[in-house]
Amino acid sequence: MFRWFAKLEAKNYVFLNTAIIALFGALIVVYIIPEWPKEIETGHALISVLVTFPVAWIGIVIAGWRVSVLSGSSVTMRNGLAVQSVAQFVSLIIPSRLSEIAKPVGLNLVSNLPFSRGFTILAIERVFDAVFLAGLAFAALAVLTGPQRETVQSSGIVLAGIAVTGLLVIGVILVHPRSLWSLADRMPNQWLRVQVEHVAEAISRLASLRTTALVIGLSAASWLAAYLIFALFFFSIGFGELTLGQILVVFIASTLGLIVSVAPGGLGTFEGAIALSLAAFGFPMGTAIAMALLLRLCLVIPVIAVAGWFLVSGDLSLGRLMARLRDWRAENERRK
Repeated sequence: MFRWFAKLEAKNYVFLNTAIIALFGALIVVYIIPEWPKEIETGHALISVLVTFPVAWIGIVIAGWRVSVLSGSSVTMRNGLAVQSVAQFVSLIIPSRLSEIAKPVGLNLVSNLPFSRGFTILAIERVFDAVFLAGLAFAALAVLTGPQRETVQSSGIVLAGIAVTGLLVIGVILVHPRSLWSLADRMPNQWLRVQVEHVAEAISRLASLRTTALVIGLSAASWLAAYLIFALFFFSIGFGELTLGQILVVFIASTLGLIVSVAPGGLGTFEGAIALSLAAFGFPMGTAIAMALLLRLCLVIPVIAVAGWFLVSGDLSLGRLMARLRDWRAENERRK
């Protein structure tokens, strides 16, 4: 038995680990709810969770590929995948805004990428994400009415404002590349000059039309994969009466729940947003909550499986991440 486990390849380990976690996770969800909705059969619940995993893995790979493209040749696709999966895992255990630091720290660990460049890559990702999320929010307005429509519309406007501002800043820097270098020359000390130069280097990656097109394509594919997880889940669980537009509304609501939350992994706001959206479409609240919990499993289990592999076998152990973060904080305090 132990020899069999020792011979497991990385991909087989991920599949086995995911299947075990999925089984126990689904059973826990089924039995922690005192009155599990009769509309949701336990077998359908488990299947609906399992069928979303391939799409979730594809989404993680696409996001990791985007990290690699934005980082340049110093970060391989494997390292980009490792950083992306571990960063998503960290977001499950650390409050949302603090967890953002995991990606720059991870890039520094696996490829010695400067922190300022890592944070710039993270900012670029968020700008492109805001573009697509704003577009999805406005698309969802076609099937919304009443207070829910106003909430999504106002969120879309805010996201569009962030996207436009970010794109304008990137555009100005790309059109006038010397502006950041001139700013670096005016910095009062060498350390600040180097940080501005790292920011300029990260943004200059988008000067290549091929790189920009690839980043846009990967961003679109990443959001499509995220949406398909929801679509597959609802159709496989037996609630085909939800239209693709209504599923989009639930997806947007859950994403906004993740964004506004300060709890790790959007705990509470994610489930609440899904439950309220489904209730607005006529689902009983008990059924809506149950499906929100199952959707949580669809998103969390693949991340734990892939990140667990990299944390155990790679350079991105959780201990190293935390130690590097402490060193970074200490360095900043000494400079102050």
